[in-house]
Amino acid sequence: MGNFGYKIVQTQAMHTAKSYWILSLSGILLISGLPLCSAEKKPDKSIEEKTKIHRLNTKQRSAYDAFVYLNRIPAKADEGEEILDFTARVYSLLANQEGRVLIKIPKGMGREAYLGYKTFMRTDAKVSNGNCVTCHTPEKFTDLKKHVVNQNGKALPTPSLRNLAKRKVNIAKMLQSKLAAAKEPDASKDYKLMKLNKTDLTHLEAFLKQMNDVDDKTFRELILKSNVLDTSTE
Repeated sequence: MGNFGYKIVQTQAMHTAKSYWILSLSGILLISGLPLCSAEKKPDKSIEEKTKIHRLNTKQRSAYDAFVYLNRIPAKADEGEEILDFTARVYSLLANQEGRVLIKIPKGMGREAYLGYKTFMRTDAKVSNGNCVTCHTPEKFTDLKKHVVNQNGKALPTPSLRNLAKRKVNIAKMLQSKLAAAKEPDASKDYKLMKLNKTDLTHLEAFLKQMNDVDDKTFRELILKSNVLDTSTE
């Protein structure tokens, strides 16, 4: 009985010490402002909560992405969808919206940039055919592949066209060099499909300038202060 009673007293003492340790730890956490358990940690805010924009499902924050959001344009090709089918789907949507004068453009994006977007997306037109989308595929604006620009050249990775300002890329010079490469006798098939004039290059430059990321607050303003583009003459 003596040993049994001793074990009971010992067990009670251990429980008392454990309870005291838990209470002391809780007190320290409360004083320091730390949560008592991981369950109390606040979850990260959703994209909608951060930007206060309904049905926003992208982390991209450029004027171009605001344009895509405003007009419900698919941000990228579906899995397994050929790029020509993707561009046809986009153009069908644009034609429908243009006919009803419903194309919306975010603050700062003008007609030139919109026309540049259409030139960028064209793959088989007789004029203003950029064929850019073949290699610079949305939404990353790169197909993550290597391409040979001319027959004697080496395969080079396709750079993304997003955030060119951050990389201090001279867009006008870049476009001029691509146009010059397209006119070379040994230009690649994709380059030979380019049919661009000086006006097209101006439009493309205006469009590419729309792909520089901004903060959440500015992105929201791009959407809230959007305007309807007059496409009655398109």
